[in-house]
Amino acid sequence: MWRKLWIAAAALALAVGAAVAPAASPAEAQGGVPWLGQYYNNPTLSDPIAVQRTDSAIAFNWGLGSPAEGMSADNFSVRWAQDVQLQPGVYRFFALADDNIRVTFNFGQAIIDTFGTAQIGVLQTADISVPAAGSYHIQVDYREVSGDAYAYVSYANAATNPQPNFNAPLPAPGFTNPWTVQYFNNTTLSGSPSAILSVGSPNNDWGTGQPVPSVGDNNWSARFTSVQNLPAGTYTASLRMDDGARLFVNGVMLIDQFGGATGQTYSANFALGAGANNFQIDFVEYGGTASLSFSVNQFGGQPTAAPQPTSVAPVPTYGNAIVTAFRLNVRANPAPSAPVITRVNRNESYPVTGRNPAGTWYQIWVANQLGWVSAAYVYVANPAAVPVAGVAPTAQPTTPPVPGGYIVTATPFTVNIRSGPGTSFGRIGQIPVGQTARVVGRNGASTWWQVDYNGIVGWVTAVYAQMQPGVDVNTIPVTG
Repeated sequence: MWRKLWIAAAALALAVGAAVAPAASPAEAQGGVPWLGQYYNNPTLSDPIAVQRTDSAIAFNWGLGSPAEGMSADNFSVRWAQDVQLQPGVYRFFALADDNIRVTFNFGQAIIDTFGTAQIGVLQTADISVPAAGSYHIQVDYREVSGDAYAYVSYANAATNPQPNFNAPLPAPGFTNPWTVQYFNNTTLSGSPSAILSVGSPNNDWGTGQPVPSVGDNNWSARFTSVQNLPAGTYTASLRMDDGARLFVNGVMLIDQFGGATGQTYSANFALGAGANNFQIDFVEYGGTASLSFSVNQFGGQPTAAPQPTSVAPVPTYGNAIVTAFRLNVRANPAPSAPVITRVNRNESYPVTGRNPAGTWYQIWVANQLGWVSAAYVYVANPAAVPVAGVAPTAQPTTPPVPGGYIVTATPFTVNIRSGPGTSFGRIGQIPVGQTARVVGRNGASTWWQVDYNGIVGWVTAVYAQMQPGVDVNTIPVTG
């Protein structure tokens, strides 16, 4: 098929006439010559061609949409080709894509090739030597599997110290802060975690083995959380996983693929304000191999509005209900004979707005409406806090805020965060040595501090969590 494409590209080059004349300077290597693009409704560049057209540049960001009318938004491929007049010299190529891209120069071996590699959103570069002035053939192959789709290619004479000639996704600043991971010996992230660790990244390939000794090799889940300081801007995040995962940024769920094995990449665009931003990834493994790959890239251009939840319940909410049934009916009233208004799936989470007097049904906010689900098929962390629907709960006394923004530092060891002020309470997290946590309370003897560390609120011993100097501990409220 390359011969057919070469002939078509050569014909196109002749048709544009003066556009294919030698460039005025080597820096203008592309010289305005268009690309002949052949678009396929499959990921293998296989006939028939769905759309054939000329593109002035390879600089496309299709997002979640289709590249052309009559084509699908996923599982498509494109082949671009052009014949250009180049002067002698070394030429530098730039390519960036989601999912895969390959650049072949003058019918030789590919000089850039991310087919078969996990290089989504990673800028690729390559240099190629042009020995003599003449006509040269350039071919670019692109493949989109799922989620976001973009493709960018540019090139110029390396002597000019060129930069990518496109307003494409920029590499995100490095995530420098650690992640806290909680491993659960179930697929619902429920109960006490079996292990809590501090890791540099959520990315891992666990294969068919156990992620940690206290968790089985199948039917487990994990929650990764981190606070990262990033500049304001528009970003895209990508998740590739086996089996399922969800992504939350500042409490907003952007990716929801908490099901069976996919192996595909899912992406979402979002905007961030400058400063601390919260990231959470929920991961589930049912069987077979387990892997998770997470990446974030920053796009050029002006930031858009920060992501907001798609809808807010019109009444107060009391935690979330996590669906434990494979498929669950949501009914108009708390009765098995009531009309079904929608259905929800296993591991999905919905705000709880109330319960029936017997506590056998929960009212939830789903699909922009209130509905009822059987309590036997959802998990609610604190059922006692859920009032009867339409009845306001009894007001609870509030704890006064801690003055001064007091903090403690883990030293000289990593400190366990426990659910209560004592070693008999379960461990719910850890503060790595040298890291700090905000104090929110203490016990009566001031031997345990209640802290908030990256969203984990619990208790740490004062022996290994040293308070900042000059603090009057009597100003810290007794909370346990």
